[in-house]
Amino acid sequence: MKQLSFLLLVFLGSVTFLDAQVWTLAGPSSRHSHSAVFDPTTAQMIIFGGQASATSTDLNDVWLGVTSSQQNDRFTQVIPTGTLPPGRYGHVATYDPNSNRMTIFGGAEGMPSPCANDAWILNDANGSGSASWFELTPNGTLPPARMYHTAVYDPTTDSMIVFGGNNCSTGYFNDVWVLSSANGEGGTPAWTQLTPSGTPPAARESASAVYDSVNNIMTLYGGDIGGSGLGDVWVLSHANGTGGTPAWTKLSASGTPPGIRTGQTATYDPATNHMTIFGGINNGLTLSDSWVLSSANGIGFPSWTMIKTSGTSPSVAYHSAVYDPNLNNMYVFAGTSSADKLSTNSHAFTLFGANNVTKTGSRWILGGPAVRYSAAAFYDSGTNSLFVLGGQHAKTNLDFGDYWQASNVVGSSNLKWTILSPTGSRPSPRFGHTGLFDSGSDRMMVFGGATGYPAPCVNDYHVLQHANAQGGTMTWTMLKPSGTAPPVRTLHGSVYDSATNTIIIFGGYNCQATYYNDVWVLKNANDVTVLPSWTQLAPTGGGPSARESSSSVYDSAANILIVFGGDAGKGVYFGDIWVLSNANGTGGAPKWTQITPSNHGPNPRSGHSATYDSVNDRMTIYGGYSGGAILSDVWILSGASGQNGTSTWTQGVTGQPRRFPSSLYDSSVNEMITFGGQTSTNPLNPSSDIYTLSNANGLH
Repeated sequence: MKQLSFLLLVFLGSVTFLDAQVWTLAGPSSRHSHSAVFDPTTAQMIIFGGQASATSTDLNDVWLGVTSSQQNDRFTQVIPTGTLPPGRYGHVATYDPNSNRMTIFGGAEGMPSPCANDAWILNDANGSGSASWFELTPNGTLPPARMYHTAVYDPTTDSMIVFGGNNCSTGYFNDVWVLSSANGEGGTPAWTQLTPSGTPPAARESASAVYDSVNNIMTLYGGDIGGSGLGDVWVLSHANGTGGTPAWTKLSASGTPPGIRTGQTATYDPATNHMTIFGGINNGLTLSDSWVLSSANGIGFPSWTMIKTSGTSPSVAYHSAVYDPNLNNMYVFAGTSSADKLSTNSHAFTLFGANNVTKTGSRWILGGPAVRYSAAAFYDSGTNSLFVLGGQHAKTNLDFGDYWQASNVVGSSNLKWTILSPTGSRPSPRFGHTGLFDSGSDRMMVFGGATGYPAPCVNDYHVLQHANAQGGTMTWTMLKPSGTAPPVRTLHGSVYDSATNTIIIFGGYNCQATYYNDVWVLKNANDVTVLPSWTQLAPTGGGPSARESSSSVYDSAANILIVFGGDAGKGVYFGDIWVLSNANGTGGAPKWTQITPSNHGPNPRSGHSATYDSVNDRMTIYGGYSGGAILSDVWILSGASGQNGTSTWTQGVTGQPRRFPSSLYDSSVNEMITFGGQTSTNPLNPSSDIYTLSNANGLH
């Protein structure tokens, strides 16, 4: 259960500030240079540490990650007991599935210095028991402190084999060290430096290494020396220091090699003796290609082959990759990228057919929804789930029509995405559309949106039965409501009045040159008993000017629609507040009234989100855009409906920059749930993360 700080109100001029809110990200934060190992028993990758992409903070958190062929994505945080290792990146980790223990060594604990040469054990690492950390105290001379080294694990002798790295400055290593009793169970751990024969590889950092435990051979590929990339392959025989004198041999494989790179990953399939190389960086550009080296241990005739994959492969470096030999899948998580969409990256990808034995069928799948903005979303408190439909990927014609469920979004930092596949006539891919939920009938109602960029706009209407994936088959139905339908539009405001089963639509843009300030109501919106019907309202009071991308919330008890902000193109942004009485078309003639708060509040903006606490009559807005940088501020308007005294703005805690996010409100815990949105203006970097804001209404 989340603990909230005490309420602190500070008065500066005429603005009230609130310091009693906390943003919480669902799932692991974006990172690079972390470690990941694979547990075959639970088919999970175990992720530790790394450096946070957004803040350059060194991390020491632990996550369990699962992806699958159905695009499902699940991350569960492990909270170990004991003394935690200091945060770090560029370290190594190995895993012993028999003891369920993960061993980490070294890494950078600053930016980057100081470097570390400590070793730690995470017991019960796969989450099946009570995970706990403890530090090893090995005998022998410790290896010099380092980062961006490699490590492999020999289960036969319970040994960690470490090669190379960087001293957090200008020093590079090509030494080999063995840590015996690496899982901390078989005796006192001890470090031993090996002295292999043969010409050794050049000293380097950020190489990748795999291990053949049957033949006791370590294979090394790539890396860099001071930023100068390498593309060579080496094998070390008797790599664990037993059975004979270790010896280095440089491989000369046939075929076209992958080329120089650093920060790539390597996985190994012992059944086929294939090493799979993926990604990395060369000359400042991250790579997305995958390669297989056959006879990777040097026994036989090594040969390079580029894997021909379908699907969109990620372009990443300093990521993690683990291999499931039972499914022949490689799981990739996070990393840094020169690609706009992955520059801040917490995504998981799966490469099916990773050993390339069949030569066909290798394909990439993203775990969870692709990054997007202007999606439709609703929160179902009964299942504690967020549901997302459609949205746009970037400033292109790539619109989505997929439907996703994120489970357990309130009260947990874990993340679980599931793709859903309703039957029936589903809406075409689109963005800026209406997507509203009626919990009583368990139906989602979808109207309008843009199906290109932006044109064409549409005004079609769809209803999804069993929208929360409970109690029956999810089925889309396309309807033709009676009455004259609103003109086509996108980025309009929309709310649902469950008491009268009415959708209220305000404003928007026709995808060409026209902005609207009209109001429409759709009666019998859930289509349970009577065909829905459209009616245009004719409010008095002037009303807001024509606009798109405003926010709309609804006070159902007072039957009032509250509209804030928006834009009319060409850099025209609004910061006005309007309320529409009798908004659902009943109780009297609808009338617009402008609200003037007692103090200065947020700057004019569009593409922000808004939630509403109807019990306390408080509207919370977040983010948006007003020219320049995308906004990250939070503001709360008390007396938002104009019916409960003077309206007053209070500033909340700053979040992540977001434009066109989807935000929902859970009144039972007073939290705002936010999904996706743009994170920067140029390039347009969409997001697919979920944040929750505690104390969303600014009250305790």
